[in-house]
Amino acid sequence: MESAFQFTNPSLIGLEFGANEEYSCSENKEANIAINLSVKVERKEGRNEAKVSLTVELGEKGQGTPFYVTAIESADFRWKEKLDEEKVHKLLNQNAPSLLLSYLRPVISQLTAASPFGTVNIPFMNFTNQE
Repeated sequence: MESAFQFTNPSLIGLEFGANEEYSCSENKEANIAINLSVKVERKEGRNEAKVSLTVELGEKGQGTPFYVTAIESADFRWKEKLDEEKVHKLLNQNAPSLLLSYLRPVISQLTAASPFGTVNIPFMNFTNQE
């Protein structure tokens, strides 16, 4: 049975990678690479549709981490009229970004695997606190 919540094919709409050439890693020290996520939901007025974008940022520019990555994945979502507003909010702010992250994981994994610093595999993330 098809879900009342559907989406278009997600698209990679932004990707930036940079190696921090000045990064120095002491022996046997693993870099601590922060993962920051942000979700943008744009509802289409008068329609049961929204565009959801997920931005994933790894590391930062500068000497603190070996590299930085910014990747943005986006898709259009639609739902049937019978869904209540609370359910729609939850689907757009929790389920949609979780789905988009599943499309970004292999991109980021492959990108970081090609760097001299090793592969980054993004873990499952908790989107229940997203607004």
